[in-house]
Amino acid sequence: FDEITPDAPIPLVEAGIALYQRAGCDAIVAFGGGSVMDAAKAIGLAAANDKHPRQLVGYFRGWQAPPPIYAVPTTAGTGSEVTVAAVIADPENQSKLVIIDPRLVPKMAALDPLLMTGLPPHITAATGIDALTHAIESFVGHWTTAYSDGMALSAVGLIFDNLRTAYRDGKNLEAREKMAL
Repeated sequence: FDEITPDAPIPLVEAGIALYQRAGCDAIVAFGGGSVMDAAKAIGLAAANDKHPRQLVGYFRGWQAPPPIYAVPTTAGTGSEVTVAAVIADPENQSKLVIIDPRLVPKMAALDPLLMTGLPPHITAATGIDALTHAIESFVGHWTTAYSDGMALSAVGLIFDNLRTAYRDGKNLEAREKMAL
C-alpha cells in the first residue's frame, strides 16, 4: 500500500485497513517517513480491533495488540519507528489525532543510511530539526531520568555534528547514519 501522504489522513488510513483485511495480512512493513510509520501503526491497531481509527484516539483504546510492525525509516526525524504513538490527520475536523499504546512500537527498526541519500536538502534539514526538537523535548520534559538525559544529549551532539554535512552532502553515509541514530 503506497498511498500514504504527509500527516496520514484518515481516508488513506481507512484504505490501508481495507487492503490489510482484504489481503489477509498478518504483519506490516512500514517503509518511509514518520507519516508512513504512524499510518502503519493506526492501520495495524484498527485492523486488529475492528475499530475505526477515531475510536482508538487516546490511551490504550484497543483490546488486541496490532500485528507485528516492522519499520524501515527513509528519513531521520520523527523517531516514529521507536515510539508508542501514532499521529494521523482528521481532514473532516481539520485536526490531528493521537493514538497511544506501547504495543504500537514496531518489533524491529532497520536503519539504512543508503535509503536516506536521495532526500532533498530541504527535507534533510526539516527532518533533522524535527529530530533536534525531539531530543531537546526529551531533555527538558517532566519525566526525565539520568539515562534519558544522556540519550537526549547524545542525540543533540550527533545532530549538531552531522546535520550540516548531511544537508550539504546528501550522499555522505557516515553523516546519514549518525542522523538516523
